Amino acid sequence: MKKTIYFNGKVITVNDKSEVAEAILVEGGNIAKVGTNEEILAFKSDDTELVDLEGKTMMPGLIDPHGHVVAMSQVLMLVQLGDVTSREQIVERLKEYYATTDLPEGAWIIGFGYDNSKFEDKEHPTKFDLDQVTNEVPITITHASGHIAVVNSPGLELYGYGGIDYVVPDGGVVGTVSEDSRESNGVLEENAILATEKKTVIKAPTFEQVLGSLVKAQKLYASLGITTTMDASVEEGNHYNDMMLALAQSGKTIIDIVGLATQFSTFNMMKNEGTPKREYYNHYKLAGAKTWLDGSPQGKTAWLSTPYHVVPEGQPADYCGYGTQPDDVMVEYFTKCIENNLQVHVHTNGDMACDQFFRCYSKALEITGSTADLRPVMVHCQALRLDQLDKVKELGAIPTFFNDHVAFWGDYHYDSVFGPEKSQNISPIGSALEKGILFTLHQDPPVKVPNQILGIHNAVNRTTESGRVLGEHQRISVMDAIKAVTINGAYQYFEEDIKGSIEEGKLADLIIVDKNPLEIPKEEIKNVVVLETIKEGNTIFKR
Repeated sequence: MKKTIYFNGKVITVNDKSEVAEAILVEGGNIAKVGTNEEILAFKSDDTELVDLEGKTMMPGLIDPHGHVVAMSQVLMLVQLGDVTSREQIVERLKEYYATTDLPEGAWIIGFGYDNSKFEDKEHPTKFDLDQVTNEVPITITHASGHIAVVNSPGLELYGYGGIDYVVPDGGVVGTVSEDSRESNGVLEENAILATEKKTVIKAPTFEQVLGSLVKAQKLYASLGITTTMDASVEEGNHYNDMMLALAQSGKTIIDIVGLATQFSTFNMMKNEGTPKREYYNHYKLAGAKTWLDGSPQGKTAWLSTPYHVVPEGQPADYCGYGTQPDDVMVEYFTKCIENNLQVHVHTNGDMACDQFFRCYSKALEITGSTADLRPVMVHCQALRLDQLDKVKELGAIPTFFNDHVAFWGDYHYDSVFGPEKSQNISPIGSALEKGILFTLHQDPPVKVPNQILGIHNAVNRTTESGRVLGEHQRISVMDAIKAVTINGAYQYFEEDIKGSIEEGKLADLIIVDKNPLEIPKEEIKNVVVLETIKEGNTIFKR
């Protein structure tokens, strides 16, 4: 059995007492002992590997509680648009890609990550912009939120939105060139691109391409200290489950991946096992259900109780976004999830979407009479109101906050989405902590790179790109932020007995970083570098 002693370090255990140790003993993939240098070195034997941390800091492996690892792997194959600041830059970048790439027949040009809030006029690109690149090859570019896409004229034809005689799926929006026209401008929202029948329009990469890119994505996650992640988009039609199983069978899964079966595939893919807990197969498991009740605040499709601070052009003054599903459908779905002992993850950005979740999940509990510990997860919770927190606690729900919105879109939320007053309480992590609510933090990859060190930084600082502090009262301590991406994530996954802290008997999922986030100025936490990532005692990344 492999034995390794890590000593002479600062070991942030994240145990109940938030203790910092000096050394640990790892045996056979598990943490065997935690203590002082003297205590742990006493277990040294001839076959023990000794690793001198030289004063560096060790922490539990970081846990990503919400994201889309397959999509993240695919993004690594796309035209990256996250840094562009104008529509003109988008056109130039796509032109360069088109001119330098040998596209197979039937392939699309696919871009990802544009953020119109960075543009001077805040306007989305349209088909007229993308048609400047080519009007022969279909093009789609996805907004950073993942809930809006823009396609060119050939792409509109393939989606079925060419001309004026088209049908839009329920819960979708097709932008038009003017208020009195049916001609699409190429801007497609929500189910106009996300409906099941629309997800097959763009030809998927080959199986081999996907597996190769999944290996690449895992290496990216490992380089950022993440040892457990998720794909919240597993469904029958996209074959993500087959991809993950193939990856696991080939022995190429280096971090733990948890899959969620989306609403319309949930009960075909998952059975009642009498418990929400599921077992891994070579680091992969399908472990829960996923649905969604609204869109995104930065795309102004999140469902709010009051109008957007600046209403999108063409919308009435009382525009509040919109929900995506009716109550009766959600009550039925939640009821079946509860009856089948499934944890459900529910996309709830706006406060009205949160209200709908409370209403429908409470009704499902009433119908089933269940008292099982199913830990339903509220995903994103950007506009979760302070007066709604008691209901979160009553239901035993776990909010997973996309708190990094403060850094990436905080100024836009302040100026345009929520306004100066309401934006102070987006992602109300400080208030949730005061209420004793356990929560987690995420970046929703591929919306943003899965950087939980940055997540800790943003939870502690809550500073926007312009330097504005957004919700000083919502800041939390460094240790509480660390818990949100370690032990709390383990709890969300029903894995708190094996992960999330450095304690005897738990898996040796560990990271070594160059600085101690508990000791450095809080403004410098984002600069902490992961030097090594260890999964069950084996190094999977080393700088």
